[in-house]
Parts: sequence; C-alpha cells; structure tokens
Amino acid sequence: MTQQAEIVIFFTGGTIGMSPVEGKEGVAPGGNFEGLLNQLSPQESDVILRPVLWSDKPSPHMTPEDMFRLARDVETALSEESVLGAVVLHGTDTLVETAYMCDLVVHSDKPVILTGSMRYYSEAGYDGIRNLANTVRACLLPLPPGIGACILMTDRIFAAREAVKVNSLNVDAFESREAGVVGYVAGESVLLARRHSLAMPRRKFNPADIETNVPLITAYTGIDRKPLDHAISEGAKGVVIEGFGAGNVPPALVEGIEACLARRIPVVLTTRCIEGGVWPVYGYPGGGADLHARGVILAGRLGGPKARIRLMCALGLTSDPDAIREIFEEA
Repeated sequence: MTQQAEIVIFFTGGTIGMSPVEGKEGVAPGGNFEGLLNQLSPQESDVILRPVLWSDKPSPHMTPEDMFRLARDVETALSEESVLGAVVLHGTDTLVETAYMCDLVVHSDKPVILTGSMRYYSEAGYDGIRNLANTVRACLLPLPPGIGACILMTDRIFAAREAVKVNSLNVDAFESREAGVVGYVAGESVLLARRHSLAMPRRKFNPADIETNVPLITAYTGIDRKPLDHAISEGAKGVVIEGFGAGNVPPALVEGIEACLARRIPVVLTTRCIEGGVWPVYGYPGGGADLHARGVILAGRLGGPKARIRLMCALGLTSDPDAIREIFEEA
C-alpha cells in the first residue's frame, strides 16, 4: 500500500504560540501549538500534517547551535520518502537567521518554509492561522528550483537569502532585498511570481558542527579598535563588521582589522544599509576597496546577521582565510 504523503510541521515557539500571562505585563510562551493545529483544516485530504514540538522558545532565545540542530532535524525529516516538505513555526525576531541556516545546511530540494506571526495567539486579528495555512499550501507547490529555504509572512513568500525584517510591530513586517518576492497568496491560492532559480547560486554546507565564536560588530561614528581587540582577547575565530554605505569604516578601526588579519582571523565586511550590499568603491583608509586590498572579505549583498551565519558554517569546514574568502565570493 502506498504511504500517505506528509508535511512535517516543526514548532519552535515565538509569538505565534504566545498568550498573555496572568498578573504580568506582556505575553510569553503559552503551550498553544496543539490548539493552533486544531484550528488548521487540512488543505489536502490526502496529505498528513505531522507535528513536531521541537521547542517553545521566544526567538531571541534561539542560539546558532539551536538553528544548526534544527536545520539538521529538518534535513532528516525531508529524507523520508513520504515527506513532501517541512514547515517551521518560529518567532519573527530571528526568523531570517534560522531560515538562512536552513538554506545553507539543508541539502534537500524539497520545500522548507518558515513562518510565524506578529500578533499573539489570542490577540484580535491574529495572523498565525492564515500564515500557517498558506505555508502548508506553499509546500504543495513546485517551488522554483534552487530557491532554497523560504519565509512566508503576510501573504508573500521570500527567499531566505533575501528576506529582512523591516518593522518591529506591523503585521506586514518583512521585505526582500531588491530581488522581489518568490510568490504570493491570492485568495485561497498560492501563486509563484518567478519560476527560475536565483541569479546567486545556492551554496550548500555540510559541516559536522559550526563555529559560534564569531562576533558581529556594528560600526558607529568614532569607533576605534577596542571592540576588535576585545574579540581577539576572547578567542574569536572570525569577525563580521557592519560598515557604513558600500562597506566603509572609520580609520581608527583599521588597525584592529589588521590585527585580526595578522592572526589569520577572517574579517567579513557587510553594510548597515538594507539594500545595495558592499562593494570595493572607496580607496581611502577604511574604505571598502582599501579594506578588500588588505584582505578583508566582502559579503556582497548579505546583511550582517546572515554573513555571521555563513561564516560560522564556513569555519565549521575550514579555518583557512583564503578558503573562506572563496566561500563568500563564489556566492
């Protein structure tokens, strides 16, 4: 007898499962996963929804180790022949980082779609049920080849590599970095906006583990080398710097960068800007071209948090700065 097709739903926590706490201000994890699933009518009668209560954490409590372990568990589930795809319910604060970890670590080309909600479980206008239902529908689509992990929020599907949270409160909180959406919801249907893989090829990683001692340092006016000296003293294995503009930093930070490079600690440069990415344009001390010439790795269009995830995975494979540069520059 043919085994019935399944979609595995991993619940990690987040606002989508939170409720007010009696006698306290604010909302907190409320053990609402079962109730959430009970409200979800199966979208296809011949598809089984298999729930996995993976954790019930606010997303700021998710660590890189958690994200890596989750990605491995998703990969294991997708290896089963009966499983069509995986849905991950997750808090929105760090949703893009977990999605990008899945994009790098999950090798299966079956759909991996993450979602959450901006309103809590019992709040008026709760968006969790709609997001979950649409995510299940999207798992039944033939998503564009090579698209990798995706995020579905507020009736739009974003590639994990491009998604960014742009609003801390609004229901419509996510956008894509310049490339546009993968698909969108129209009524009860999920439609694709493009049918080809991204121009940026998807890189898949297979590290036995990740290196988490990778600080992310955001440049600010007047910053000096102290944050980098501290990172060195704490044994950092790599550093990501969010610079200004196209990837530029104050001159007082350059000595700290050189100290890292002299110790063969990879330094990856991103930008605080949401769009545009980093490019070797400026040759003055601390400019992107100057830093690139010194040996700094440019992260392209990746933002700081995702560049950090990528560097953690890369360091799980090699500590050679030249090999890590190739990993960043090939995609």
